[in-house]
Amino acid sequence: MAHRVIRSPRSRRLALPVAAAALVLTTVACAPTSSNEGAADSGAEAVVSDETLDQLRADVEEAMAVPEFEPQGEAFSVAPLAGKKILSMPVSSQLEGCDRMARTVVDIAKSVGMTDSTYFQNDGGPQAWVQGMNLAINQGYDGVALVCGIDPAALAPQMEAAKAAGIQVVDMHLSDVSEPPSDLIAGQTNGQFNRSMELGVAQALVESEGRPIDALVITSNENPPSIGMEQTVKDQFAELCGDDCGVESINIPIPDYATELTSAVSSALVANPDIRAVFTVFDAQTPFVLPAIQSSNVDAKTYAFGADRTFVALMTDPENPMGTDMGPNFDWMAYTGADQLFRVLAGQQPIPSDEAFSPYRLWTPENAEEVNGPNDGFGDAYVEGYRSLWLDAPAV
Repeated sequence: MAHRVIRSPRSRRLALPVAAAALVLTTVACAPTSSNEGAADSGAEAVVSDETLDQLRADVEEAMAVPEFEPQGEAFSVAPLAGKKILSMPVSSQLEGCDRMARTVVDIAKSVGMTDSTYFQNDGGPQAWVQGMNLAINQGYDGVALVCGIDPAALAPQMEAAKAAGIQVVDMHLSDVSEPPSDLIAGQTNGQFNRSMELGVAQALVESEGRPIDALVITSNENPPSIGMEQTVKDQFAELCGDDCGVESINIPIPDYATELTSAVSSALVANPDIRAVFTVFDAQTPFVLPAIQSSNVDAKTYAFGADRTFVALMTDPENPMGTDMGPNFDWMAYTGADQLFRVLAGQQPIPSDEAFSPYRLWTPENAEEVNGPNDGFGDAYVEGYRSLWLDAPAV
């Protein structure tokens, strides 16, 4: 289905990061790599008990299974939505999964009669998000989808103006399910961001056979979940191996991945060659992190959040030092977010934010090939599941 794309003035710079990502992905395939065997000093004594390691293995195994669809709200009529329009804006069009999700939300909206709905392309950051919100306010949109956790607090004046104009704003995949909902917006959907980091720590310690390791967390703190994910990594290592495991972090804004991330990780690995686990709060950081690891001769692996199919597929190549990548399916998230937005546009109560989320799946090199299955290894039960909740929707 064709989109009418609205571009932020900054979007002309998008070609550079995307081209850089493609170049780095090629480099990843060709770069020399360390063996990644012996994730910790083989002479070090284990600090995690065998019983705890068994539980961590069981947790990882359970999270690798295909999730099932479960409705989170009652059925309702979407007939009142015909003729309305929404603007869908991703946190950054550079993030492939978030970009696809934002476009899919538009497709779903059009399928229930909101045919003038549009997508707003942008390079990320508050300046671009303000432009998108102002456009929605000035051009009389009925709803706005903020996709992949755009911080409404960074747009407080626009949120107030949207509310005054009768525009319903739903923030999709905004924060961890443990966080309270924002009172600046009509509704939100959340995610298991922190759980993805917990399981990354679990797998890293399983692979080290319980021996202590140092870790590096790469944050992007303009995105709300990033801060909690960093803290989760620190808390998990502290709980499981106390002071024997060290955790440090660096913050790289999303627009700067192509220009700063590789060198920043390389510098961190030179400064501390004992790092064995690199945690990424977006797996879109992967193509810039892998070359830094591979050129460093450090036996480190990445433990990521995102589950973007492009980066999960890289796990099938044993030359790429990747441990885990956990996240939702972006198309499934588009349906979850659209369902929440449709509810408030139709005058329904939103689903509570701690219940409105798409299930996650943990990817490792063992199951990564399944990402080539239906809907990137998540199946398609959610499509019929959500559409069965939208009464009076036109046939598709």
